[in-house]
Amino acid sequence: MKRLLRMSGLASALALSLLVAPASAQASPDRAAAETAVEVEAEIAASEAAMIDEVTLAASGCGSVCDGKNPQTFKIYTSYGNYYTCSEDAITPKSGSYTYYKSDATGEVELRYSPRCRTAWARTPSRRTLTIKVDSRHLNGNHRTTMIEYSADSLWTAMVNDADLEARACFSPGATSPGYRCTRWW
Repeated sequence: MKRLLRMSGLASALALSLLVAPASAQASPDRAAAETAVEVEAEIAASEAAMIDEVTLAASGCGSVCDGKNPQTFKIYTSYGNYYTCSEDAITPKSGSYTYYKSDATGEVELRYSPRCRTAWARTPSRRTLTIKVDSRHLNGNHRTTMIEYSADSLWTAMVNDADLEARACFSPGATSPGYRCTRWW
């Protein structure tokens, strides 16, 4: 499924690159474009954004640049003035009839995935105070990284790179029922 999502994104980026004609030479950029470039560079310097061209984004996502970033606010610029946030195309992955969503009387969590950014994060629709986390591992099963949040502070975790990796979302209701309950790896 991830390969199909990645191939779809790559095909879109290639089609876009064929439709865009080379820009004609201009004497100088207009003032608005210059201000936008300065603003974008400031966001990138502040680690609030990254510049990644469409073809690279389609082929490998945003990679480890997105590790630890907020899927709602971190911007992926493909050119000055043109950006995405990874939450814009996010899905809750499914495999057959199994939905990557866990629910019981103590809480709930779901794994979110951005096909464009190739990132994953945990999200809870629950307003209970829970610890939620997203685990990332290599395809050989070795742990890569974990992002943890407390749902009283946030309803989602920071992102983890999920390009050619696996992720799962987990929650722990705390003292009422110790331990983590997790989705399957995806």
